[in-house]
Amino acid sequence: MNNILSIIFVSLFSLQAGMAQAADAYVPKVYGKKGYVWDEMTPERIQVLKMGGDPVKGKESFRGCRGCHKADAAGVREGVYPRLTGQHASVLIKQITEIRAGIRKNPKMLPFVEDPAISVEEIGDIAAYLNSLTSVRENGKGDVDMSVQGKKLFTDNNCFKCHGVNGEGNAAKAYPVVAAQHYGYLLREMKLIMTGVRGNSNPDMVKAISKLKQEELEAVADYLSRLPDYRTVAASK
Repeated sequence: MNNILSIIFVSLFSLQAGMAQAADAYVPKVYGKKGYVWDEMTPERIQVLKMGGDPVKGKESFRGCRGCHKADAAGVREGVYPRLTGQHASVLIKQITEIRAGIRKNPKMLPFVEDPAISVEEIGDIAAYLNSLTSVRENGKGDVDMSVQGKKLFTDNNCFKCHGVNGEGNAAKAYPVVAAQHYGYLLREMKLIMTGVRGNSNPDMVKAISKLKQEELEAVADYLSRLPDYRTVAASK
């Protein structure tokens, strides 16, 4: 019996050591650098996805995020902080773990999501909690309704192939929900992605929006901000 326990202990220790060594050996790569892969799985992201999340625990863990994203997780209308309600858990996990890994550049958020501010387990819990929420506050929109032009640009540039016809994104592929997001946030992030400043830009998206003028970016952002919550659309069918 003692021999069996020894073998199990050694095996578990070796497995943990191997995982730790793999994590230590991981070197993050950002957009524009050699070897960058947009959807590369970081060790932490793999770990969180395997563990899943508990929305009840996530509600408590989210307390530290309320200062910016507000108690209802709807962000602010000006778009300084995004609406997080109803966002796919897979997207939230991707973004948080990439900020922690240094892939996505977000100096304001980093102190609130890095270790030990939140644990790996809490990432999954917070993502599950936010995904379960529905926003009851109206999101920020552009000063002028440019949704007709924005819809055409969104369609002509094939943005719907990733973000969905109704802006619902794709949970399986970690494409974010963009419907009913704050106009200001959408516009700012498109510019950061296009210029590579964000760090985790999707090359396909850069290619799609790099040819758009300022007014056209504004039109797309305005169109998406005026779309209804994708879950409201799904529930009405």
